[in-house]
Amino acid sequence: MIIRFELVIRTADGNMQTLELRVTDAAAAYAYAAREGMQVLSCKPKGSTGKGETHTRSAKRLGLDIANFSYELASLMTAGLSVLEALRTLAAKENAPSRKAALLDVVQGISEGLPLSAALERHSGRYPVLLIATVSASEQTGDLSTSLRRYAEQQQTIQVLRDKVVGATVYPLLLLAMGALVVVLLMTVVVPKFAVLIESTRRELPWSSQLLMYWGRFAAQHGWELGIAGLALLAAALNLARNILRSGAKAAWMDSVPFIGQTVRQFRHAHLYRATGMLVRGGIAAPRALQLGASLLGDADRARLRLAVQLIYEGRSLSGALQAAQLADPVATSMLAVAERTGALADILERIAQFHESRLQRTIDLTSRLFEPVLMIGIGLVVGAIVVLMYLPIFDLAASLQ
Repeated sequence: MIIRFELVIRTADGNMQTLELRVTDAAAAYAYAAREGMQVLSCKPKGSTGKGETHTRSAKRLGLDIANFSYELASLMTAGLSVLEALRTLAAKENAPSRKAALLDVVQGISEGLPLSAALERHSGRYPVLLIATVSASEQTGDLSTSLRRYAEQQQTIQVLRDKVVGATVYPLLLLAMGALVVVLLMTVVVPKFAVLIESTRRELPWSSQLLMYWGRFAAQHGWELGIAGLALLAAALNLARNILRSGAKAAWMDSVPFIGQTVRQFRHAHLYRATGMLVRGGIAAPRALQLGASLLGDADRARLRLAVQLIYEGRSLSGALQAAQLADPVATSMLAVAERTGALADILERIAQFHESRLQRTIDLTSRLFEPVLMIGIGLVVGAIVVLMYLPIFDLAASLQ
């Protein structure tokens, strides 16, 4: 079957071009480029979105840690093993059949004469686009082990930051869940019993206590219906959380959530700048590196990135294009302008990523310190209000008896 492939290639004179081929598979496309003396930087079926998160999820389903795989492969190559020997060694130490089969598939591709990047890419959805691009760019320069190690370090840095964000949310979510459970138990178990007791006194109640007692009667009469509604609400919340995790919190509506949207967007920008710096250091041109990092952004920022790349191809500077597309704040714009004068683009991009990461870490620390006490006070006020409203009629009854 003939498939249309879109290739981004570097010609013998160093120019970047986009080429469209009709071949049977990716290996044939790479073979054609090699015969013509071209270096393939990217190869994907025409119409493919190339979203890196799909590749990452497939790797996770296999149980393959891409960062650890890259680091181990780089270490073995540094020790003197060839790519083929290193991959066979990694496959031999694997116990899981799925991971072993994934590595042996790459070994087979290299044995057939494919470069490592083509062997990784022909198994669509298994390896991230950024890894394939990094390998493809380094194969011509001969620093494959260095590029793999750099990719592993980049992934580990992002993972540390992601773990910090997740860790900062665990305690507040646990506290919120326990507070919600206490409120539900009070409103569905304790309040209905108090409602029956207070109604037997036939005394006039404050309006706030009357509302609470009305709820108690309603909960006592419709316990099953409320239970089913609560379970449905819980299932909807879990489904929403699963969709957010599946999409990587990249849906457009996430950007509109106060504070959370801005924090998530800042995390994505840090990831984009670090990945772009890594690819530029590996020899990939900045516009193409930005395109390869598009999958790291949300829907709205991905459209902005396309605009920025278009402006760069039209002759706009990198700093001006990213600023016009609202992907660079004043600090990043100034640093990129310096990089354009000095030529140290990869270093500057990594420094911008570090700036975003440090600012994000400060935001997380400050938010966790402020949000946890506020959440505890809020839960205490809600529980306290329910208890006081329950006991007001009892206090009133005790005063009348005296």
